Amino acid sequence: MHKERLLKIKDGKKDSSRKYVIYWMQQSQRVHYNHALDHAIRLANHFDLPLVCFFGLDDKYPEANARSYSFMLEGLKEVKQLLNKLGISFVLKFGKPHEMIIPFLKDAQALIMDRGYLKHQRTWRKDVYHNVKNDEILYIDMVDTDLIVPVHVASNKAEYGAYTIRPKIKRVYEEFRDFKKLAVLNRQQIIDLHSDNDLDDVADLVDHMNIDQSVPRSIYYKGGYLEASKLFSEFILYKSDLYPESNDPSKDATSHMSMYLHFGQISSLELLERLYIALEQGQIKGESFDQYVEQLLIRRELAFNYVFYQEGYDTFETMTEDWAYQTMNAHEFDHRDYVYDTKDYETFQTHDPYFNAAMKEMVITGYMHNYMRMYWAKKIIEWSPSFKKAYENILYLNNKYFIDGRDPNSYTGVAWCFGKHDRAWTERTIFGKLRYMNDKGLERKFEIGKYIEKIERL
Repeated sequence: MHKERLLKIKDGKKDSSRKYVIYWMQQSQRVHYNHALDHAIRLANHFDLPLVCFFGLDDKYPEANARSYSFMLEGLKEVKQLLNKLGISFVLKFGKPHEMIIPFLKDAQALIMDRGYLKHQRTWRKDVYHNVKNDEILYIDMVDTDLIVPVHVASNKAEYGAYTIRPKIKRVYEEFRDFKKLAVLNRQQIIDLHSDNDLDDVADLVDHMNIDQSVPRSIYYKGGYLEASKLFSEFILYKSDLYPESNDPSKDATSHMSMYLHFGQISSLELLERLYIALEQGQIKGESFDQYVEQLLIRRELAFNYVFYQEGYDTFETMTEDWAYQTMNAHEFDHRDYVYDTKDYETFQTHDPYFNAAMKEMVITGYMHNYMRMYWAKKIIEWSPSFKKAYENILYLNNKYFIDGRDPNSYTGVAWCFGKHDRAWTERTIFGKLRYMNDKGLERKFEIGKYIEKIERL
């Protein structure tokens, strides 16, 4: 592991009374290509102790629903099974993760955390540190394992766009192709720490959780590393030739990795390594390889840069550029031919068949083609009484229905629709200098009728 992935939060000292090393799994819900888990195993071996993996499950998590939790728990069920095979204990506790882990730390020699990037994730980790900072025994390390280039290495500030972060990442990313093989735990021992659920029946667990049950589990996408790995293999073998046309909603040319990356069920570094192998073996063309790496390495890590360095990434008044606010203010009171609310969107009741189809895909499956996501958000801007209301409605629907909602990519993608990481365009009514998209563009670029036919078959 590259030394820059490891952040030493707190020093400690060896004490024979401590019973285990504990890895708090949160951002990176996987075993494969998990630098934090690997570091935890190596520390456990150093101290000659068993390893415990802790996961906190909060049914009061903002906007938690049956869809997102089903997907996440399907993945965690796999994680638990594989960890147990490796001789690593897995304990699941209901409640706020940063509070539920505290009782387990009194017997821990070291705590390893995977890095979180959103505000509440960073706050959780700080809260844990402040709770145990006076424990002279406990070591605390944090590992950046969900990005190819750690967020603080790629840049020390919020970047203006892909063109400013691209050379910074390209310059160093080869150094961070740094995962060789997961270490083997010496003290393989399953410790009974009274887990609140054994994850044998995910559906039953979700049914009995105090979360929004109105958005059901997606029958189209299953959570977990095994499913992610299978889908990515299928993408390389059967879809990658079409990837240069992946903007076309009528074509099935995408990998569907975003939801798996969101929960950390597969590593972006593993995807990159598999792309390199496929390129060497002639399974993917150079153009497809380059375009996929641009999305995986540059665009995705730009999104993490945005939420990490732009404090107000989730608030309308602070999420985009000054020029964008100026043009929105100038056009705030422009006449709107159509004004809809979230109920209209959720029941597919707008006048636009392309928007309705995209919304239907989102509500039913938990996914929407990425080009249609941009179109979808732009239409909500056009049909809302104010830009702020549009922003709030877009985020509400995004976080409610998408399996990969509440993600750095989500916040960045929404902000992009309001000018972030974009440029000023020719001024027009309602949008001002924000980029505009319309149905004529869809019809001109794509066989968009085929997309509607596909959605009607759902």
